[in-house]
Amino acid sequence: MKKFNLVSEYKGYVNKKDITNLDPRFLVAPSVNTLINDGERVGVRPGYTLDGDASASNTPIISAYDWITNTGAERNIRGYAGALQYRYVDSSGVVTWRDLKTGLGTQSINFAEWWMSAQVKDVLLFVDGTSNLYMWGGGIATISSSTVNTITKSGANSWAQDRFFSTGTRELIINGVTYTYTGGETTTTLSGVSPSPIAEALGSIVIQNVITTVNTPGVTFNNDIIAVSRNQVYIADTQRRDVFISRNSSYTDFTFGSPRLSGQGAVLTLDSAPQAFSIQEDVVYVSGAQNDWYQTKFTLASDLSREELTIVKLKTGPGQGALGQSAVAKTKNSIIYISNELSITTLGRIENLETPQSLPISDPIKSEIKLYSITTTPDIKYFQNNTYFTFPSSGMVLIFDHERGFWQPPQILPISKWSIINNELYGHSASTAETYKVFVSGVYNDNGNPTRAIAAFAYRSYGRRDWQKCHDEWLTEGYISPNTVLTLGLNYDYGGHTTVVSKDIDGSNLNFLYTPIFDASLGKNPLGSQPIGSYVDTAISSLPKFRIVHEIGNIADYYEIQSFYETNDLDYQWEIVAGGGNIRLSTSDNTDIKA
Repeated sequence: MKKFNLVSEYKGYVNKKDITNLDPRFLVAPSVNTLINDGERVGVRPGYTLDGDASASNTPIISAYDWITNTGAERNIRGYAGALQYRYVDSSGVVTWRDLKTGLGTQSINFAEWWMSAQVKDVLLFVDGTSNLYMWGGGIATISSSTVNTITKSGANSWAQDRFFSTGTRELIINGVTYTYTGGETTTTLSGVSPSPIAEALGSIVIQNVITTVNTPGVTFNNDIIAVSRNQVYIADTQRRDVFISRNSSYTDFTFGSPRLSGQGAVLTLDSAPQAFSIQEDVVYVSGAQNDWYQTKFTLASDLSREELTIVKLKTGPGQGALGQSAVAKTKNSIIYISNELSITTLGRIENLETPQSLPISDPIKSEIKLYSITTTPDIKYFQNNTYFTFPSSGMVLIFDHERGFWQPPQILPISKWSIINNELYGHSASTAETYKVFVSGVYNDNGNPTRAIAAFAYRSYGRRDWQKCHDEWLTEGYISPNTVLTLGLNYDYGGHTTVVSKDIDGSNLNFLYTPIFDASLGKNPLGSQPIGSYVDTAISSLPKFRIVHEIGNIADYYEIQSFYETNDLDYQWEIVAGGGNIRLSTSDNTDIKA
């Protein structure tokens, strides 16, 4: 029996080191649209499906935010071309994205949550690059009946329970018309509604109107980025060096006394224009243009009333500042960001070190990132122990697996912004006004389009770079769906210089398949052949397993060889467990490389 030199238990994706000088368990370029799963198998990634209506607009989504309110209601927001939309799911489960506010600035909109004690609820603040500051309470309901001056909502919740305001400015939007009301918030019927809502159709959607505060904090100040810490609002203009901070009792009041008292507003002046906020623990971190990072420092006086607020500049190097607000995110214990030098870095506290430390994690894929355009600022989202990075201008997505400490192969995905909706990952389109549910279990196409998937492994020289090798058979073990035809490719010497071999693995060929038996109940199988009740191995794939040896023949001697697996069709599904040839040293001398 021939002995095969197999590679398995894959270690991630690398694009920096020479691909002929790597551990063969690494995937390398041109790997794409494949993932290493928890079973240490590499295979085609799940696809994506449309969320809501298709769009004919060629306008990309440039803003997104996911708000889990204090009442448990989830509000998912996206923005494009000056319009802000919310995700609405009707009683039949049909999803639509509906206008919340139009006529906004056309740059990326940024968001923060603030606690409004008068309403006993949190509210959503947002800025759009103008001097306006916007606030939304999150109220959404439908009409069950109305009179000339009342509106009764559907459901048992009161208007207040569905997040409509009971004090201050109380306005509703129904089918584009603005209404005011004066009472009834603790019931299901609002009173004092004006103008008369009686013409509105039953079942119409009602939303709380967005409240706009103009020229806040200043008439000449463009509100580009926003954050909230200790219930104080931080607002910055990315073309100025001052950061305005509100009082903790009002999101529109930025005043402070001398001496400054605890909870009052403040103004901080940086050495460079602020580009991004991020909050970790009780500290607000601010990224300045190009190079800088800062952190806030609060010092409370002995009488606990006076409080000094200062800004501390961290030790950084050239190009270490964040690309922008969307290029900064939080993981479990650190801030993660993309810097101006196109390095992906974490910023956080390290044990036994008091000051925050920055640690680059993108070194293994340094060459990969240099290939991407950053005309549109990337977006970052941490989700279920992975961090996802979009590069919208290049149509690419990168994924860092924190648990296993490696990078997945690149993904071709048209994503500009991320959302987490109902604890699942969604992406907003970088080319149209659409949203997609991504990496959908059981889906292996991209919104009805084929997925081109490649798993390419580092070259192998088998410990002798100076000696030619040969083989006549290649074994592949993995899992495959019956409709799939998977192509095995072998590059003999670098780039296939000597020759290239291609072989198909047909998922419908029963000769190479080992189909699992899922029903192991008593009587279904011979006694003792299966555990009674279920399989012990819960990680078993639902796909048939294959084990195939391709007889290739000793067609050429080579110094190094690369294997890759590839598909490019609808609904193909496969995973590779191991692969390798019956490698042996050639009897040929290496005269071909002698000078």
